[in-house]
Amino acid sequence: MAFLKRGPNRGQTEAESARLQRAHLDNISRLAKVGKLVLAGPFMDEGDIRGIYIFNIATVKEATALTESDPAIKAGRLVWQCCIDTGQCCSSTDC
Repeated sequence: MAFLKRGPNRGQTEAESARLQRAHLDNISRLAKVGKLVLAGPFMDEGDIRGIYIFNIATVKEATALTESDPAIKAGRLVWQCCIDTGQCCSSTDC
């Protein structure tokens, strides 16, 4: 499971923000189609945690790679925290 959090780079223009959102959603669709992503969705409360990914994968390393394939994460608009079923968590800075 990966929590998507508000990132430090949120100063994009409206057009760039819309482009990143479309690319983010396209990436979610791609991961779901290949069977790696079981569930994805936003949190609508405008807090720092913006959304969640639940993966069908075997390792944190794979979850890291899949999460980092997100264009919004690449752009710094989002950051992530990954947790595995043992309760162990890591983030984009320490995983």
